Amino acid sequence: MSLSSNPVIGIMGLGVVGDAVHHYYERRSHSMRVYDPGRGLGSPASINEAEVVFICVPTPFMPERGFDDSALESAVSLLTGSKIVVVKSTVLPGTTEAYQARYSQHCFLFNPEFLRQAYARTDFIRPDRQLLGYTAQSRHLAESIMALLPSAPYMRTTGAREAEMTKYMTNSFLALKVTFANEMYDLASALDVDYDVVRESVAADLRIGSSHLDVLEGGYRGYGGKCLPKDTKALLELGDRIGVPMRLLRTADRVNASLLPPGDGPAPLYLLEPQPGEGEQAEDAAEDEIAA
Repeated sequence: MSLSSNPVIGIMGLGVVGDAVHHYYERRSHSMRVYDPGRGLGSPASINEAEVVFICVPTPFMPERGFDDSALESAVSLLTGSKIVVVKSTVLPGTTEAYQARYSQHCFLFNPEFLRQAYARTDFIRPDRQLLGYTAQSRHLAESIMALLPSAPYMRTTGAREAEMTKYMTNSFLALKVTFANEMYDLASALDVDYDVVRESVAADLRIGSSHLDVLEGGYRGYGGKCLPKDTKALLELGDRIGVPMRLLRTADRVNASLLPPGDGPAPLYLLEPQPGEGEQAEDAAEDEIAA
């Protein structure tokens, strides 16, 4: 299988990630096909007109069954012929290879997203890293698919397992950082220390940075939202299953449970602080880069 010079791009799932992917390729004048039955968009027939299909469907953690890739399985099962399938959904290490083995008529790659929900379009256009994981069957396509993606200061093709693990390590580290910041906040408060001054001074250390240190971001404590809780729990379950206890992450999960608002509903999204120039102006500037 090879990639044509101007492939038709397909996107399955038009949530935060899928919308950012669509926004980028639409402005690069690619021929597009989309499929999102929940939003009444497209059809199985139309998505199968695409050569490269980005799958951007949810992979939640379900208390009764753990990591849930049923939406991904459903999406892949609709694809006919031979496609280049780029999985954007967060999946456990080994998942892309497993799909490659089950659906050998396609070539699977994994391209993790590192987007903030409030700035997803801008973050997709201006990534700080671009990682693309391949299987043995799709390795020959990796550089061609990478060339379709927005450029970044750090760009690397690697095995799918390494790319999948990178996504989980990133989110788990951010979860740990939030939990640690909350404990430092409590200690500072007990000592009558201005945590905001400490936070700003610590964030000036380039090894640490400012993200995920504002413990009252969004008006609540702990890490919530759509990504960090489910990904930490999925990694904990994986560690238990293969006999590698994740003791530090387990402690963070327990501490976080004590910090989050009560109730069964989802916690508010933990957002990074907007940086100077972000928002509509930044998106306009990023779109100018697409047009250049």
